[in-house]
Amino acid sequence: MNRVTIRTIVGVRIVPYLAVLVLFAFAPASQANGSKGDKPYEGHVNCDSQPCKIDLYLTKGFRAFSQCQVCHGLDANGSSFAPSLVEKLKEIDRARFDETVIDGYTGQIGVMPPWKDNPNVMKYLDQLYAYLKARSDGVVPPGKVQRYDR
Repeated sequence: MNRVTIRTIVGVRIVPYLAVLVLFAFAPASQANGSKGDKPYEGHVNCDSQPCKIDLYLTKGFRAFSQCQVCHGLDANGSSFAPSLVEKLKEIDRARFDETVIDGYTGQIGVMPPWKDNPNVMKYLDQLYAYLKARSDGVVPPGKVQRYDR
């Protein structure tokens, strides 16, 4: 093969594939896995009246949060031994949230138990994340939530 043929093969066939690989390799984690910056609560919150109301999907997340509020506070704003989930969800992505809930976490102050064997949490993990993300993004106010029916 001469140089022209090799350059054509490399330029036409390989370079586009390399470009795609580079894009994925250097894409921010939030774009690569679609978990940070997302709004899993979209379509589940009605703010036509104040305060905003949530549908059944987010209500299930709110109910699942009852397992968490013992340590993280009634409004997910934290306590003396557990962090604010409202603030924490601004820092972590969905994968990290799932990992922490499923496997637990040992911090400097305390230990969060793993919830992988609790069906009241695991069955509603998507809804729990969506509810907490809505709280973190300021879409759903603290306190008792009001539900709307679709």
